[in-house]
Amino acid sequence: MTRCLRLVALVLVGCALGMTHPLHAGTQDFTLVNQTGVEIYRLFISETGNDNWEEDMLGENVLPDGARLDISFSGHSACLWDMMVTDEDDTSVTWQAINLCGSSVVVLRCDDEECWADSE
Repeated sequence: MTRCLRLVALVLVGCALGMTHPLHAGTQDFTLVNQTGVEIYRLFISETGNDNWEEDMLGENVLPDGARLDISFSGHSACLWDMMVTDEDDTSVTWQAINLCGSSVVVLRCDDEECWADSE
């Protein structure tokens, strides 16, 4: 019986230690919401400080005004990211140093004078 209790205690301690690690530590996954007033034809996301934009996240797709897009990262630990979008006329807008750590939703907004990003 003592041997069995030790085994149960070891299993419980192992489970408790495993639960102390966050499941998604360092994740930058988020939902992007387009509230710019125009359709987004191209979307680029690059780590802040990187001079090269990564590939177009939309590919052949278009993100309509009011639409949402789930974006997942893997293998990245940086928190600050830049975004650039282009519309049908190839006019681009850039947002810099968006903190994706701890943000689950990023809303891109524009009015007649400026564009900004809200993080939730």
